[in-house]
Amino acid sequence: MATIFDAHHHILPPMGDSSSFDEECLKENLYHMRFGGPGGIRRVRDNALLDVPVLEGSGDGISYLPDVNYRVGEAGRMIFTYQGEDYYTLFLQPGATDMSSTVETVISHMDYAGVDRAIIQHDRVYGRLDDYVGQAISNYPDRVVGLAQVDEWKGGDPGQVERLRRQVNGLGFSGLYFATGGFMHNDFAFGINEPILEPLWETVADLGIPIHWYATKNRRPRFENYIEELRDLNRWANAHPYIPSVLTHGLENLRIDWTDPRRFDLLPELVELISREHWHLELMIHKMLHDHEFSPYHPEGPKLVSRLMDTFGVEKLLWGSDMPSCEMMTTYRHSRLLFESQCEFLTQDERSAILGGNLERLYPPSA
Repeated sequence: MATIFDAHHHILPPMGDSSSFDEECLKENLYHMRFGGPGGIRRVRDNALLDVPVLEGSGDGISYLPDVNYRVGEAGRMIFTYQGEDYYTLFLQPGATDMSSTVETVISHMDYAGVDRAIIQHDRVYGRLDDYVGQAISNYPDRVVGLAQVDEWKGGDPGQVERLRRQVNGLGFSGLYFATGGFMHNDFAFGINEPILEPLWETVADLGIPIHWYATKNRRPRFENYIEELRDLNRWANAHPYIPSVLTHGLENLRIDWTDPRRFDLLPELVELISREHWHLELMIHKMLHDHEFSPYHPEGPKLVSRLMDTFGVEKLLWGSDMPSCEMMTTYRHSRLLFESQCEFLTQDERSAILGGNLERLYPPSA
């Protein structure tokens, strides 16, 4: 029976009570949520929608974050105060009562949904979780694969290089998660192609691990900045052609602006990137198309998958759920429905490849 292998999951202890969710994590979470989550920004008192872009700040980066007492709430909410009123935006699904998702919860969801293995993406907006994720890998080595974390804006520093080695060699991590949004901590003074980061890339190559990239600088204008990020990744790939890489979240243009005529385009910069020999594209289309009443049934979904197949071939494509937050749009089980029942042109072998087989080549099961 084919393995179902999810390319995108998260685990985290209760965010509000965890020392691993420090002030830097909180500020990065605010920057990450600056354009609002699903449902927009709402007043706690009466759930009224706020139409003022109060979280966006006056510029891009840590120096421009608004002073709104941004903090961890409950039931999926991040809370802030504006003009004497408390407001919230959803960061996790409302069922995340204590803002956590333990590995035991993850395994329970996987069992119910029929998922065999899952990649744990290790993003600082959830916390600094080296040991926490490492313990989960130790407890469930056949079910979860961990991605290491570094502070991207100082990734070439000896301390960050050593941290990466410890996560891989000491804690059992199998890849690196690299979010370009991390450069908000230095106001985007430089990016992934600066020579100062070369010690990190040399270490990744030495360890023989893939990188999972999240192009999430969230700078304005957002669509044009996303295209520029893809260009940056192509420049990086030119210099590091043999490091296996995955573009996580895949196709950010699907959700940046629903009215943009380029929304469903396969951008030339993306085609250039994913056509490279060692690159893969994570697909969480169910989360990107939440303007539809039930996103796995969005009529553009199958058309998009067909174009991706024609452009890249099936071997480049990886299904990822983004659990637990995907449950703000659809259930975990339904997050792969697009590939299972809506794309009639897919053969069973092609479905199996997208839903796990391709990812298993990057992360073979332990003997």
